[in-house]
Amino acid sequence: MPDSPSSTPSAMRRYWRRNLILIGMLILCWGVLTFVPAYFARELSFDFIGWPFAFWMAAYGAPLFYLVLIGIYARLMNRADAKARNDGERGS
Repeated sequence: MPDSPSSTPSAMRRYWRRNLILIGMLILCWGVLTFVPAYFARELSFDFIGWPFAFWMAAYGAPLFYLVLIGIYARLMNRADAKARNDGERGS
């Protein structure tokens, strides 16, 4: 978020509110991915690509999904930063 004179406090609040909502949603996804498969690990006893599904989720699935979550956050925040920068330039 640029520190230009045209940055109003309300625009900054909207920017950070959107950022906090995004972080909250991604933390919720992280929590579901981390704890739900672990809770149901005994019921998830079918094979997936030659391995037990619970093992696959712990060893490969969850870390890959964590990387996807990081990519989603980076992409959305880059867009939000660019929009805030453009709004700041138009306001000057």
